[in-house]
Amino acid sequence: MRMGLPFTRFFGAAVLVILCCSRSLLAATPDMLPAMAGSGPTALINLIDSKHVMGRGLQHGALFFEARVEPNGYPMFSRVWGTTKETEPLRDELRAKLREARFSPAIYQGRHVYAWFFGTLAFSVMDGKPHLRIFANQELSELQKENDFIAPQPIWFPEKKYDFAKLKDPYGSWFSEDRPVEADMLLTIDAAGTPKDVRLERIIPADKKAYGDWALMIFQQRSYLPAYRNGKPVDSTTHFKFYFKPGWYHML
Repeated sequence: MRMGLPFTRFFGAAVLVILCCSRSLLAATPDMLPAMAGSGPTALINLIDSKHVMGRGLQHGALFFEARVEPNGYPMFSRVWGTTKETEPLRDELRAKLREARFSPAIYQGRHVYAWFFGTLAFSVMDGKPHLRIFANQELSELQKENDFIAPQPIWFPEKKYDFAKLKDPYGSWFSEDRPVEADMLLTIDAAGTPKDVRLERIIPADKKAYGDWALMIFQQRSYLPAYRNGKPVDSTTHFKFYFKPGWYHML
């Protein structure tokens, strides 16, 4: 899934809102909830200096980002992508403020857990004023309609064991490689968070097959929170990216 300047056309009249968490989710206290961008002065939407971004010349743009949200709400191991020359001001601001933001942590079986938050930040200038929107998904079909949709979130807890003994470990070489290996994944997750189908759509560079095998194994063994639509868990098929990059770690 690629995103450049044409992606900005998908957003109509933007206003200062967060679409990543519905009111029904905020009002509920179940034993399972996804990580959300939060509210208040430390929320990402309130930390980003949209006037500064506008002052650097950006009129419209959108970026993908991800972060591992800790049980205390701190975002760790964040990454931003989809940048073009025009959206560099938004990228710089998003990277800086992700380090300061506080999220609402995910809940699984009644306790806070580590969860990967996959989001989209959209920026536009209308009538001379900057506006921001944050979506908790990266699916173009959902973003085009500005749906209240939260993508499934991989979660992690220390007591879970993983078995990678059958695969050749590619990590011995990727620490010294300049270009990160990228695995594009397609996941089907049911409303209970159970993975029904995990596919590797492509690996970049294409000759790094061992990394694709690792990505498949990791995604097959992960635990997940389901997708949420209008505040309710639903079956879904969504895209994910997984990066093997020196100095930047993915928690399983």
